[in-house]
Amino acid sequence: MKRISVFITLLLFISTSRLFACDCGQSDLRHFDERSYKYSDFVIIGDVVKTGENYKIKVIEVLKGEKKDKIIRGTVTDENGYTNCCFTIPREKGRYIFYLNEIKKKKYFYSYSTCSASRLINMSVYPISLKTEKNKSELISETNNWIEILRENRRKI
Repeated sequence: MKRISVFITLLLFISTSRLFACDCGQSDLRHFDERSYKYSDFVIIGDVVKTGENYKIKVIEVLKGEKKDKIIRGTVTDENGYTNCCFTIPREKGRYIFYLNEIKKKKYFYSYSTCSASRLINMSVYPISLKTEKNKSELISETNNWIEILRENRRKI
């Protein structure tokens, strides 16, 4: 009986290991933005027009990468169809800065990580990895300054 109990425990542990949450380091907004930009395929300003697992974003402005569609589709699954615990979804409509990665190559599905600096521009919800003492208006100002830097860099290309 003890062997069966150990076997079932191990089986449950292995089968649920994909359900653990992401382990995101914390940093200030500037370093957070810089790291997210570096590791993203596509950085945009966009309006979330549909929330949920198959969210949709209306592209307002491209800050990195090439615009393929006016509306892009988001996903929480990887290229093999598995749900990735680090991918997240926008929970409310509004204007965001998104740090996206193309997940389903040539199908133009995008995802973003819980650990990225993707956020509502009005900062009504803070990114999970943000470590700051700044107030909301300071963070909004810092976000707008960062967007201006990205616009300038884009013009130079």
